[in-house]
Amino acid sequence: MTATATKSTGRSKARSSASTTKSENLGAEIAALREEVAAVTDRLSKVAGAGVREAKQRGDESAMALQKTSDQLIDDLTRQLNEIELKAGTAVRQHPIQALGIAAGIGFLAAILMRR
Repeated sequence: MTATATKSTGRSKARSSASTTKSENLGAEIAALREEVAAVTDRLSKVAGAGVREAKQRGDESAMALQKTSDQLIDDLTRQLNEIELKAGTAVRQHPIQALGIAAGIGFLAAILMRR
């Protein structure tokens, strides 16, 4: 071989080995990026799962508080209704004729309103 041919063969080998090195470095960088993406994805899924659990827990707590409040309201309304019933019963016993007149008047008004 001539000196020129040897030089060009040497350059080709150098270029080939440089390309191989660059390809290997690129492959290593891609693998590292994939690992980082997988780690970020895993971390995001854990955070999202914790957020869902926390939201569910807050929703359960809110539902329980709402149920407790509604139970208290129902108890208060029932107690007030019982008191009104007792007062009405007492008033009817004390003034039976007046109660009968009021009931007849309410019935008459209801009949008039129903005709229209």
